[in-house]
Amino acid sequence: MAICDECFQEFLHPLVHELMDKNKAFDERYGLHARWDWDSDASTITFTDPAKPTLQIDVSVVGTTEGDSWEWSWANSNFEPETKRDMEKVRAFGEEKGYDPLTTAFLDADEFTGWEMTAVAAHVLGAPGAYRFPTERGFCYVIYRTIEVIVGQDPKELHGAMRGTVKTAPGVDLSEPVGETWEAESDK
Repeated sequence: MAICDECFQEFLHPLVHELMDKNKAFDERYGLHARWDWDSDASTITFTDPAKPTLQIDVSVVGTTEGDSWEWSWANSNFEPETKRDMEKVRAFGEEKGYDPLTTAFLDADEFTGWEMTAVAAHVLGAPGAYRFPTERGFCYVIYRTIEVIVGQDPKELHGAMRGTVKTAPGVDLSEPVGETWEAESDK
């Protein structure tokens, strides 16, 4: 039984703010790092900065955007099962509640869809925060599972499939997930 779109939006709206608060708390606790590295084999994202301890975060991929389309990771065979850990629980939650956007593999997407679906996943799975990074075709959205602070790791020792520098547009409030912009560079 499907729930009306308006009912889903009423459910969704506070979760977006919940995720914004979690990401703001993360930034206040750990600070904004200058660099990120994604390791798809280990399903980790590592934040490094010359002036801060390194953060290695176990993550689950929630989904990806490409153009005006969202795809849940549970439907994407390109992701290994350990990379999309527990995303079937989000799908099952959607089935139980009748929320079609959580049970439909592909959704029409705008600039907010990725963060909205990530907010639901973070809520359902109790994640302490989330992140998005650019891919060759769009963005990949992940939720944090565990956060490890590593003191004294050389960022050059990191092996990741993707790496980038954090950039922010002038006047962007970093507590707003949709305000983040990124510049990616390939790992050499």
